[in-house]
Amino acid sequence: MLGNALYGPFIALYLHNVLAIGYVELGLIIVFIGAIQIPFGVVGGLISDRMARKTLMVIGLASEAGLTGLLAYAFSIESLPLALGAAAIGGSISSMAGPSFSAYIADFAEGSERTRGFTMYRIGFNAGYAAGVALGGLFITIIGFAGGVAIAAVIIAGATGILYALLEPSVRDRVEAPKGNLPLSAESVSTGAPRRTLADSMRILVRDRIALEVALAFALASFVAAQWAIIYPLYVHNILGISYSLLGVGLALNGLVVVFGQSATTESVIGWRHTTIGLLGLVLYGIAFLGLGAAGLWNTLPVVVFFASVVVLTLGENLVAIPSSTLPSNLAPKGEVGSYNGAFNAFGAIGFLAATLAGGVVLAFVTNPLLIWVILLVPAIPAILLLRHAGKRIPGEMNRA
Repeated sequence: MLGNALYGPFIALYLHNVLAIGYVELGLIIVFIGAIQIPFGVVGGLISDRMARKTLMVIGLASEAGLTGLLAYAFSIESLPLALGAAAIGGSISSMAGPSFSAYIADFAEGSERTRGFTMYRIGFNAGYAAGVALGGLFITIIGFAGGVAIAAVIIAGATGILYALLEPSVRDRVEAPKGNLPLSAESVSTGAPRRTLADSMRILVRDRIALEVALAFALASFVAAQWAIIYPLYVHNILGISYSLLGVGLALNGLVVVFGQSATTESVIGWRHTTIGLLGLVLYGIAFLGLGAAGLWNTLPVVVFFASVVVLTLGENLVAIPSSTLPSNLAPKGEVGSYNGAFNAFGAIGFLAATLAGGVVLAFVTNPLLIWVILLVPAIPAILLLRHAGKRIPGEMNRA
């Protein structure tokens, strides 16, 4: 994540401020690239239940490294088509590998230990994010966007080599089918039943109404949370007037609050319902965004409110991350952990894309800073209602952190 965070949070600023792309056009570009990636995430989840998790993880990181290098070149020559192509291809391959990371963790633990496992993954992820955005703001100031992305490509390539050399196969990957075939699903191994087909896995998911309801809730929650990734930096820099360097520090603070606070947050809610945890997290997102809107409306201590909003927002993020990372694996039948994670990732990606498009339109046409965030927070209401309803239907320990 260190490499990706060197440039990821600043991409929208590059497209808008360097290539002079409007807010609406910016939203359409990001939606176009993201929409291409969604099917790859679903397919990747299905594949991850049928081949080694580690193999997919290495393929995803190696592809990201190579395409990030191509993206750096595209930025250096200010070629939008080449940048879009690199982002679309690299993102699609990375999306295909994404579910294998979650499934790998789920292979090793269940119940509260699974919740703690995803917590440790998130802490490592955000430690890299905190360092990346802090350095990214500095690199962009000194050597420009293209230089920062080039350094990111080198770092990602190094991470790929480390993962390939040191990561052990998951417990599930060590169980192989006769005659050297791909690993059997966990259910096939335990019961001796024939391996499910891709169509079987899709039918299981489509018929799981509780899982689909939770996935829809998280898609709406993703709409709210995604404002942090794209619209938040644009609003903070272009409307509140926060500099790149301070923006980088603020984004880094987000990562630090996760690194030093996620474990304590997780431990404080062990035994709670996952759906309740997600609901409370959304409330904190609302407080942070509305406070930021008020600061812009009344021009009151924008820097102070910016940093305060980062802290409150990240506390909400810490809460939402617990159910969104753990529930897909908890709800999945045996042998379907990868496919469920892939499907949930797809729902989240749809929410992210809708947020990007809506955010661009709102920034382009709404001038009242507070109203901007009121509009963008509307999807939090049905998300909260869905989480409350699903929380009463999810069986027993599946919904316990």
